[in-house]
Amino acid sequence: MLVFGRRQFTAHFRWFLASVFLTAGMIVSYTLTAVQTGELPGGSSPLGLMLGIVGAGIIAFEMLLWPRKRFLRARTLPLIRTKQWMKAHIWLGLLAVPIAVLHSGFRCGGPLATTLMLMLGIVVASGIVGLVLQAWIPRRMLELVPEEVPITETERILAVHLAEFERRLAIAQGKLGGPEIEGIDEVVRYYHSEAKPYILGITFPESLTSPTRATSTFALLQARIPAASHPRLQELFKLCDLRRQFHIQTRLHWWLYHWLWIHLPLSVALVGLLIAHIYVALRYI
Repeated sequence: MLVFGRRQFTAHFRWFLASVFLTAGMIVSYTLTAVQTGELPGGSSPLGLMLGIVGAGIIAFEMLLWPRKRFLRARTLPLIRTKQWMKAHIWLGLLAVPIAVLHSGFRCGGPLATTLMLMLGIVVASGIVGLVLQAWIPRRMLELVPEEVPITETERILAVHLAEFERRLAIAQGKLGGPEIEGIDEVVRYYHSEAKPYILGITFPESLTSPTRATSTFALLQARIPAASHPRLQELFKLCDLRRQFHIQTRLHWWLYHWLWIHLPLSVALVGLLIAHIYVALRYI
């Protein structure tokens, strides 16, 4: 993972240590206050109010990450590097959970407070999912897509390969001069009926979308045609494999860059609930 993976934890160790000490300090202070007062401090107690202010401040800081990423001038601020800001975003977001729990006094409260607590848990969980995706997907991409290219170039590259393959097919058929290669008609028929629609993204037969099934399909086809046509068949197999890799790359890219469209609206909803919670709380102070 981006935090606890190999060689990554060292970069996060100070934040981890600070989060542990701050959480432990809050728990000790909360316990001492509860012992002194004989009851669990709630949000209206001095300690609970302080924790609520700190928690609200953390949530406000968390939302500042969006304008920092959005605007170029914010990204180039000299005081706080982007990596440090991201570390603060991760660890302060996690720290907000025990702060909110202690602020609530381990009580659900009314419908608004309960909804706010649930939304905070969902937002933090979606952030953790995003961290996992950002750590897992690049590694998975290296395993499944060795021919990775810029996502906007996939169709153009496939079109170039397709045009070159069709030129070689024409040569093998004798259309550009020279003799026709024995068995090439079988390769041409399979290309036009199954492989080309798949490469163009029109159809998605399981015999080609599954690596195991594709290997078996081409092995059976190779066994039926003369050896002279095997090189063209192998080129077609590689072309289908390239299309399969690009399909995987597209799906992985979607998850890598679109999970934020789940996390961000939830975060905005959390801020809205927080503002409503503060307004209601101030009315009773």
